[in-house]
Amino acid sequence: MAVTKFYRYVMLSHRWQPHEPTFQMVENTSIYALPASPANSKVQRFCELVRYLDFQWAWSDTCCVNQLDKGVQQESLVAMFRWYRGSSLTIVHLLGVLSESQETGYLWRSIWNTRGWTYQEYLASEVVQFYTEDWKPYLGLNTFNHKESPLILSEMEQAMNFATQELATLQPGLEMAREKLYLASKRQTTRQEDIAYCLFGIFNVALPVIYGEGNQAVGRLLEYILTRSDNVTLLAW
Repeated sequence: MAVTKFYRYVMLSHRWQPHEPTFQMVENTSIYALPASPANSKVQRFCELVRYLDFQWAWSDTCCVNQLDKGVQQESLVAMFRWYRGSSLTIVHLLGVLSESQETGYLWRSIWNTRGWTYQEYLASEVVQFYTEDWKPYLGLNTFNHKESPLILSEMEQAMNFATQELATLQPGLEMAREKLYLASKRQTTRQEDIAYCLFGIFNVALPVIYGEGNQAVGRLLEYILTRSDNVTLLAW
């Protein structure tokens, strides 16, 4: 039991900012030794919060994945859903939402709720806490799992235009493919291919990651789903 508790880990879900700390920057350096910048401060505050909540391990995609190693990159993109599902907690950092914004509506209108990767991260995570840009609990929530809060569920339903009861039934795999694609269609990614890659875990597929292929990434994913589900109606999303 003590060993299991020691190795519990916390994931960060966030909107990337310019000059995020990379794997190479922190490989042999403490995160707290990095020069002052908004992106570095974000990861530092995240680590401080993780320790405050009595966890030993913190994970952020910007600096825990070696983006220069294509093999590692491929593995991480395929495994990302599983990593978030296995976490004890996911911390959501709401860029652009300040602690003074202590009324509902800021979460569903936040930039975090427009991104492709955060769609996967929210679905995968079983326990979530939302924090404002200045690291205060969103709406002052003091429950451990904000994903159980009626206020949060209401805002996520507005953001996704999808009933929370149905959202809770979405599991990795090809089931409810049309609904999953509909939800993804409302999201954006910086790199064109990522709108497909961020769905690998949701559909439980492991396809090659080929940055530079453009819209062909979506085509390959749809072809994979169609050939295995035999349901052409999923294209009407």
